[in-house]
Amino acid sequence: MTNEPSTSHQSANEDDVDINDVFDNLLLAEEHLAEAGYQRGLAQGVREGNVDAYHFGYHRGAEVGAELGFYYGVICGQESASKEGGSSKGKSLLKELKREIEEFPKFNDLEADIVEGLVKLRAKYKKLCALLKISAKYARPNELSF
Repeated sequence: MTNEPSTSHQSANEDDVDINDVFDNLLLAEEHLAEAGYQRGLAQGVREGNVDAYHFGYHRGAEVGAELGFYYGVICGQESASKEGGSSKGKSLLKELKREIEEFPKFNDLEADIVEGLVKLRAKYKKLCALLKISAKYARPNELSF
């Protein structure tokens, strides 16, 4: 028997740890920790952000619905009042605006630009009020004053 150390045991240890990997791990430790923190924060933000976004969208949708409901009520009232007379331009604008409100997206449609549609409806409603000489301005809940 010889007193030489086992070469198979030495080569296994050398394969397990590469000195370059050790230095890379030391030098890049901050970047690895930052990436791990980012991934944890992103996962937590997705979990919590979805709930917040849902509630925000729900409340904004309720506000838009209340505004469109107000416009629709005024339009229906003006339609019944204008049966006796009124301009044909006013009647056609009433019908057009009523149709557009009825066709307004009721669910989240990625194809529809809801903000642009709402801006156009507001402009047409203002035009209708000016044409019919009525003052029926929608007061948003956060703009109410007593």
